[in-house]
Amino acid sequence: MAATDVDLAVERSADPAAVRLLLDTLISARPEIAERLAADESLRAALVAIGAVSRWLSRLCVSDPEAIEVLAHLDERIPVNGGSPEGLAVWKRREHLRIAALDLLGVDPLEAVGAALASMAGDVLGAAWRLAGPSAEGLAVIGMGKLGGTELNYASDVDILFVGEGDPRPLLDIARRCFRVDIDLRPEGRDGPLTRTLPSYQAYWERWAHTWEFQALLKARPVAGNPALGQAFAAAAAERIWSRPFGADDLRALRAMKAKAESEVARKGLTDREVKRGRGGIRDVEFAVQLLQLVHGRHDSALRSPSTLPALQELASAGYVGADDASALADAYRLLRTVEHRLQLVEDIQTHAVPERGAALDHLARAMGHRDTADRGAAEIFRAELIEHQRIVRSIHERLFFRPLLEAFTTSSTQLRPEAVAERLAAFGFDDADRTRIAVLELTKGITRSSRLMGQLLPLLLEWLSQSPDPDLGLLGLRTLASGQHRSAQLVSTFRESTEVARRLCLLLGTGRPFATTLEHQPELLTELGNDQTLRGRTREELAAAARRSVDWRPDSGERQTGLGRFKNTEQWRTAAGDVLDLDDLPTTSARLTTLAEVVLQAALDAVDVRLPLSLI
Repeated sequence: MAATDVDLAVERSADPAAVRLLLDTLISARPEIAERLAADESLRAALVAIGAVSRWLSRLCVSDPEAIEVLAHLDERIPVNGGSPEGLAVWKRREHLRIAALDLLGVDPLEAVGAALASMAGDVLGAAWRLAGPSAEGLAVIGMGKLGGTELNYASDVDILFVGEGDPRPLLDIARRCFRVDIDLRPEGRDGPLTRTLPSYQAYWERWAHTWEFQALLKARPVAGNPALGQAFAAAAAERIWSRPFGADDLRALRAMKAKAESEVARKGLTDREVKRGRGGIRDVEFAVQLLQLVHGRHDSALRSPSTLPALQELASAGYVGADDASALADAYRLLRTVEHRLQLVEDIQTHAVPERGAALDHLARAMGHRDTADRGAAEIFRAELIEHQRIVRSIHERLFFRPLLEAFTTSSTQLRPEAVAERLAAFGFDDADRTRIAVLELTKGITRSSRLMGQLLPLLLEWLSQSPDPDLGLLGLRTLASGQHRSAQLVSTFRESTEVARRLCLLLGTGRPFATTLEHQPELLTELGNDQTLRGRTREELAAAARRSVDWRPDSGERQTGLGRFKNTEQWRTAAGDVLDLDDLPTTSARLTTLAEVVLQAALDAVDVRLPLSLI
């Protein structure tokens, strides 16, 4: 009967073959384990869970005689063995095993798993600090990234800074027997000194620090070393972050960094498979939360949590994020982080990419709790769930910052204070909250289908306008183009057919007034924003023919001048659009403008019909 219980547990696991191999290997070396597995349901469940998901922890169960005892007593945290570097490394592996078992059994939720891993890393760093002796006495260790946020991954780098005076290298050597330790978040990165005094950090923050470095300091937390020095660093960092205004230029700098990271993922073909930096991934959630913290945290200290989920909850409670959006983001974040954990548990490798197909994808799906059904396989079910969560995250991310603002403008039920509305608008480049409110109300006025659609689109439109050099100018242009019922309906219809046209229009309107002026007189150009080939321009021969047509049919010189001017403005608009939208590089844009000028001059010369030899230089 006992053997049946074991067999049943194996068959129900995510990887029965791997579990059988682990159990056979263990029992072959230690026959008494068979009896323990039959009698101890908790041990059996823990060993099966580890064997089904993690190859490297399965090897640990075989190589370390105490691993079975760890799994048999999961509720007992092992005392830290800080007597030697070797003993510390052994302790870390066993604690890692215990945390993973509690995770895979569903005993600990994601937040508890991340906190336990961060606590384990902090204990390793604390023991390494003590083992390093006098060289490290004057140092404090500051946790950054997921360590600082108490949301560590299984295979995370442990990001740290050193503050104080001393030599951190002995400490690093010991800690790196247990973790990949990264110290590149320090000022000046790899070119900077390994440690600085607190006054040196403060001077750096005051004079040279980049916006992303202040974003990173959101998660700074003393984790080991000199406690007084660590707390002094934390207080100084907090004072610097929250006394510093966060404006549109800071926002653009952070967005540019994120876009660069996303383009790197896209270049590798991992946009849809990378759960960390891909579209709708972990970074979309973290980035949104951190931006809102930087915008509103100066005046609302409750928003300053270094951990993503608690910070998101506080943002929702205070009305900075809609309750439904916050709930959807939290659910998706938990799923994405769990996927990340399952990927990393296999071989303790720092990976974030979901397998494309085959046995690896099927194993991940089963490790996530899915099983084949009569009509769908586990991998298909998992992929559908993942894609839906990624879609939700990206959708919310794209409208998160402006939907509460629109509610503040159009209803009386919002929780946002007027000051908070102004803060957020200013951070996104909108300098006049009253003017923005009036524009929003005009764009959404009435109860027509067009006004309702515009209301739905506005969070996205404001997001795209905020990415332009002058969001206020862009909003003014959008308001002008939408004036009048017919023009508003035409604009909304175009937007409904192509959100890419809407995005491009917002960027152009916020770049320069001529874009809106030309569209006012030639609204048909709006549809061209979706055609890359048209925006990249025509050949010289095509331009010359079009220039001749613009003057040939007109009867007098005044009308011909008007026609040629209209032709020139239209082509210049297309060229400028291609330039701003990065469809053309600078040399190509310059060449297009030169060709246009030459074609216009030739058309004018032909129209005048000069009877003397003439050359234009």
